[in-house]
Amino acid sequence: MRFIKFLYLIIILLTANMSFANNLDEIVVTGTKDKSQILDATGNITFIDSEEIKFISPHTPSELLNRMPGVFISRGSGQEHLTSIRSPILSGGAGAGSFLYLEDGIPLRSPGFANVNGLMDSIMEIGERVEIIRGPGSVLYGSNAIHGLINVITEKNESQNFNELNLHTGKHEIIFDSSIYRNLPNGNLLFKFFWREDNGHSHNHDHEEDHNEEHEEDHNEEHEEDSDKPHYGQQKFLLRWDTSKGSKDYIFSLSGTNLNQETMGYIKGFQAYKDEEIRHENPDPEAFRDTYNIRSYFKIIQQLENGSLSFTPYIRYTDMDFKMHFLPGKPLEENSHKSIGLQSMYQRPFNNHFLTAGIDVEITEGELSEFQTAPNVSFGPRLAYPNGSHYDYNIDSQILSAFLNIEWQISEDTTLVTGIRGEKVEYEYKTNITPGTKGRIQVSENRNDDFTDFSPKIAINHKLNEELAIFANYSRGNRAPQTTDLYRIQSKQIPGGADSEKLDSFELGLRGRLLNFNLELVGFSMKKDNYFFRDSQGFNVENGKTKHEGFEIGYLIEINDIFQIEGSASHAKHEYDFNHTPNGIKSGNQIDSAPELLANTRFIFTPKSGIKLELEWEKIDSYPVDERNAHFYKGHNVFNLRAKVPLNENLNFGFSFSNLTDEKYATRADYAFGSYRYFVGHEREFHLILEAIF
Repeated sequence: MRFIKFLYLIIILLTANMSFANNLDEIVVTGTKDKSQILDATGNITFIDSEEIKFISPHTPSELLNRMPGVFISRGSGQEHLTSIRSPILSGGAGAGSFLYLEDGIPLRSPGFANVNGLMDSIMEIGERVEIIRGPGSVLYGSNAIHGLINVITEKNESQNFNELNLHTGKHEIIFDSSIYRNLPNGNLLFKFFWREDNGHSHNHDHEEDHNEEHEEDHNEEHEEDSDKPHYGQQKFLLRWDTSKGSKDYIFSLSGTNLNQETMGYIKGFQAYKDEEIRHENPDPEAFRDTYNIRSYFKIIQQLENGSLSFTPYIRYTDMDFKMHFLPGKPLEENSHKSIGLQSMYQRPFNNHFLTAGIDVEITEGELSEFQTAPNVSFGPRLAYPNGSHYDYNIDSQILSAFLNIEWQISEDTTLVTGIRGEKVEYEYKTNITPGTKGRIQVSENRNDDFTDFSPKIAINHKLNEELAIFANYSRGNRAPQTTDLYRIQSKQIPGGADSEKLDSFELGLRGRLLNFNLELVGFSMKKDNYFFRDSQGFNVENGKTKHEGFEIGYLIEINDIFQIEGSASHAKHEYDFNHTPNGIKSGNQIDSAPELLANTRFIFTPKSGIKLELEWEKIDSYPVDERNAHFYKGHNVFNLRAKVPLNENLNFGFSFSNLTDEKYATRADYAFGSYRYFVGHEREFHLILEAIF
């Protein structure tokens, strides 16, 4: 098996090219907070442009992002997901805040308020570009960019007015989106709307503020007829206005998303996803997730005689209710937060250097409650999930950070980048229920906590010639504890005991054009301290250590003018670097839910301009599903077929077969509370796509 993996990677290396760019002059935004050529970047960055987004017409973020090196978005039920970027599949406290999700450089959620499923809030399906940085991005973007970040760019550069309509339909799903773009005398206006229905229907839930048994019964009765199968409805929109007056540029953006989802829970039992009867069961028909958010910003850019100064005030509101079907007592959680913030940035060239500096401020008010109507679920006195209110608290948060980044042009071919960010996070916690301990639940007294972190970076890029460059990078990622890390605690935990996670990352890479193809090859080594996670028995661990080593490649083999092979692969080891006796963690154990090999290969046929046929092969290696490495998921291979054909200059036709071979697999697997648990992968499905531009 190891020889096969090794051979697979060698073949890729011998034919490697960049998955993120056919043109080395493509501009990037995320990596520098400014536009630059990708060959000049002192780190790794990949992107997905609007044409590829339209071609894929994704049902979930995983269909887009899993094409990138080192990225694995594990799909759950509906739009639920967990993210992996140079990491295991991180859930719970480990996943909250390990990755930063942005829209035009502004976080989709407040840094301390849990973004495990944060891509639900993104509008990447209607974005103009999605950019991914693998590894820490804390210097420029602050807390939560510890393992990587995903930034949706909405900027639209068009010279002509246009209208666009897209329809995507299949056996269980219908997707509709529309775009309107206008060049107006006083600026450019862009409006986009996205609507998705799974199984053809969805429902809004009229949740009451009080958490009682009647509340749950009403919800269950309302959905009794439709709860046998999971289904959901989702809506997204974007309104953007760009204009310039004199030396000032103005950007206004308003966007939002809404999700109403009946959630299918795990199926249980060894390889239960292969059983035709079990795989179609819905073990948690009462489970649901409702979430909506709205956000807006107004960016002002003042062009100076030498440089620029920008101010970006923004507001955000997020609300979520969901039944926590993955816990034995299946409690109901309700959480929300509202934020106001300001990003400021000053940029100027001087001599052969380029300076970027800024100050970011955000104030957030949040609340969370967790209530269980089911009777006590007990595994012993300390292990019980009690009925009644588990948590009910309010949080006031303040974040103040400043950053400085300087690009030093050492020579015509060599660029050195140094940067640092200082960040202070303050929390004021107030409980609405009596403090104390009941079963595994502990309610803390009112308290205040603050954390100060510094994130340094040093990187160098050297052009070997006009088409090839090498780069090296050291950076630190910091993640202040999430509010749930500090205040959603368990028996025997010390209130406020969690500390900031810190990840030190080293990487070395090669990118550019070599002979007749492009190339990117990156090796990395990372160590994390104060790793906060929840073990397989649901207990919090506050002071873990992990290490992560591997390499990533992207490639595009141009066989001839009409046939290409494109893809990505990563091979990495993610290991515990400490001992934790209660759940059998030993230093050197592979972290659960961490495949060593991830690969995505696409065979592309383009016989004529506008015509594209793609066969995609997704390979997920086997991985352990518990900390002891005693239980494993065997991995899977899934094939997808997509096509796009222009019918005329205004109308395109497309189709896709997802899971072409009807593979029986699990999109996510773990082992907890003494049982294998799986989210079932979709069966073979056919989808029809129509795109009209006029």
